Amino acid sequence: MCVQSSLSGPRQLAVLYADVHGYTRLVEKDEAGTVARLTRSQHLIRGLVSDYGGAVVNTAGDGLVAVFEGVQKALHFALAMQSELARETAWTGGAEPIYYRVGISIGDVFAGRDGVYGHTVNLAARIQSFAAPGGICVTDTVYQLVRDNPALILRSLGRKRLKNISAPVEVFAVASAETDAALPAGADASALARPGRETMTDASLAVLPLENISGDPNDLYICRGIVADLITSLCRFRNLMVIARHSSFVAAAGASSLREIGRSLGVRYLLAGSLRRAENRLRITVDLIEAESENTLWSERYDGTMADIFDFQDDVAAMTAARVAIQIETLERRRLAEQIHPALYAYGLVLRGQDMGFRFRPEANLHARRLFEQAQELDPQYGRSYAAMSRTFNVEWRYNWTNDPDAALNRALDLAKRAVECDHLDARGFSEMGLAHLYKKQHDEAIAAYEHALALNPNDADLLAYMGDCLAYVRQGERAVQLIERAIRLNPYHPDAYLWFLGDSYFHMGDYARAIEALYRMRDRSEAHRLLAASHALLGNMDEARHHAREVMRVHPNFTIDHWKKVPPLRDPEDLDLYVDALRKAGLN
Repeated sequence: MCVQSSLSGPRQLAVLYADVHGYTRLVEKDEAGTVARLTRSQHLIRGLVSDYGGAVVNTAGDGLVAVFEGVQKALHFALAMQSELARETAWTGGAEPIYYRVGISIGDVFAGRDGVYGHTVNLAARIQSFAAPGGICVTDTVYQLVRDNPALILRSLGRKRLKNISAPVEVFAVASAETDAALPAGADASALARPGRETMTDASLAVLPLENISGDPNDLYICRGIVADLITSLCRFRNLMVIARHSSFVAAAGASSLREIGRSLGVRYLLAGSLRRAENRLRITVDLIEAESENTLWSERYDGTMADIFDFQDDVAAMTAARVAIQIETLERRRLAEQIHPALYAYGLVLRGQDMGFRFRPEANLHARRLFEQAQELDPQYGRSYAAMSRTFNVEWRYNWTNDPDAALNRALDLAKRAVECDHLDARGFSEMGLAHLYKKQHDEAIAAYEHALALNPNDADLLAYMGDCLAYVRQGERAVQLIERAIRLNPYHPDAYLWFLGDSYFHMGDYARAIEALYRMRDRSEAHRLLAASHALLGNMDEARHHAREVMRVHPNFTIDHWKKVPPLRDPEDLDLYVDALRKAGLN
């Protein structure tokens, strides 16, 4: 529940005070640029505060005051805000970044016409000065409430004398225990113990994470973005099999040699490199390596500015395909040449938003949407931002996070169409169009959109998996399984969603035992319990069916069959009736 800005008091609230570090110096150095960046950051923060359950109650100059109904919400927002602004520093084009210091306290708060007042507000304002730039400090009272939270790292800065406050106050610095390591969201390091895979084909390639040698952790986001788009570009070459980014990152994180990475992923070639950034200047080195011999076949170095990233991606994609002896069709060359390059900052916003979208929480979904909105404002012709935003509305509809589900799904489709209008050569827009049509139960349109997307990017593992999921709902189970298994080959360290799609395909083919087998391979079965309950019920395994029914209610306590039967986009009514009856048989209502 969001806190209203017209507060009655006294009322116990968590107060967050944020202030820009070194604002006067930044304005003196670059007044127009600093004001523009401050305005942009405060616009983003204002939107995010409400998404995380709070309200901005005062802004003055470079400062900002927000209130929340509990310290957990305030800290959740503060960590997300600081992480978001840290990522922004990589895309400022060499300009000195804006860092906020944040202080959080909790206690009675009084409302006034121009904001909130009281000892609690004063404490938050005073302790923020002890935070490192980009950091967060909290009072001892807050510490006592959150000290048992394993997701937080809390460090005492000692007892501090605060201006106009008589008694010393112990101040604690707060950081997230979650690290932005090389492994992407959902990666399972234990998967590295899997036996080596046979080489798929002579023309098989994995792009490894770029080594960040800048010394700035924020450059990790640039490295990841370059690799993701480079893989997307390489996937367009039909005769070149490219491993998905997720699997490449997992394999690289746990292997001791390039040969081991190649064997683990079943590829003949590896593309490795490094990035060094100094303000707006970039140096990127790339090596094409034969994995088994670990011999370097081709090396290149690129020097330029941040704006050159897009030309670099096109060049490396074409050169890599040529070096592994692929005959690139003229049409493929034209597709690369015609890619629409977005404004650099908009590109960074989309990368940051997509990272937030992997978390599948309502506030993270809204957070991502704010970033995509900013990207659209900066570059209205950037199709990828519309495709990314389409996904946020689709997720919102599927997880029932909206009071107007029809409007959310319609918005998802409209945005996907806009993405296609902006860039008809980007498979992402057609993929999102397929997903929106599917959940609107417009099955022919969904299949057509997915087919078009695959024609543009036939080796995109995620796209193959999503189209397989679509086909499962229209009684094309055999092809669905083929596509999903191909996606798994391209992305051997795949997300759990692939296995869910595979289980769903087997379920609707009537092979409930194989559905259960696929679903039990998921690392996190939170979303599999519905299908597991139904599968076991149809096999007569009632103890297991009832167990998974109870797990459904534990994970989703507001689950009802009346709502859920509207979600699966099954074309044939009898398929839906079978599924719903099985859920009821398992004990769900």
